[in-house]
Amino acid sequence: MQLYDMHSHILPGFDDGAKTIDIALSMLNCLKKQGVANVCLTPHFYTNEMSAEDFISSRAESFEKFRPYLPDNMNIVLGTEVYVTRYLFSNDDLSGLTYGKSNYILTEFAYNSSFSKKTMEYINNLIDIHGLIPVLPHIERYHTLINDPALIRELKNMGVIMQTNVSNYVKKAPIFKRHKMIKLVGAGLVDILGTDAHSFEHNNPELYLQAIKYITEKCGQRRVKIMMNKSEKIFNAAMGKTE
Repeated sequence: MQLYDMHSHILPGFDDGAKTIDIALSMLNCLKKQGVANVCLTPHFYTNEMSAEDFISSRAESFEKFRPYLPDNMNIVLGTEVYVTRYLFSNDDLSGLTYGKSNYILTEFAYNSSFSKKTMEYINNLIDIHGLIPVLPHIERYHTLINDPALIRELKNMGVIMQTNVSNYVKKAPIFKRHKMIKLVGAGLVDILGTDAHSFEHNNPELYLQAIKYITEKCGQRRVKIMMNKSEKIFNAAMGKTE
């Protein structure tokens, strides 16, 4: 079974993630040793701070500097963690912010969001007007969501993909959080996993395999395979592969 990290901040020297190429390579090699050969680099884009054009240009420049150092036998996709504000919709074309060549886009909202009418309008705008499929990162940070599985189902019925961080499923995570997240996984409400790794101190990529083992123990290998199959679909689309 192929393993995927669908959310990371490993692109070096760009945002608050890996500070240097050496650190970024250590993080990728850490994932590779755990059998994770498919990694998405998704640096932050704060839509209220800079233009999409400037972000895409700067990200491309950082990636070109990093490209010659990428480890062999790893598949790397470039994407974006987009902080959604009204400024995002001043852009007619958001395709440069998606996972690679796909129409999937990693979209973050304020953590205190209640997923009100305005937030739902933003999500519908992404889907209906821009033809994109939102991927909601680290849903565990939205108290409204994790305390309301019915709302998660509503979003999933709209087409939104749910991502959680592997740090929720390891021994050092608070036990009440682990139990809550495992229930969501078991109910099929978590679609994909990511490290959200910024460094070895902030969302340590070393935790990936520990999380997979815990989820397998509690929910079964079939549930892990379903999540990896969903990741594979997004990843292949990002690489321009057709089904």
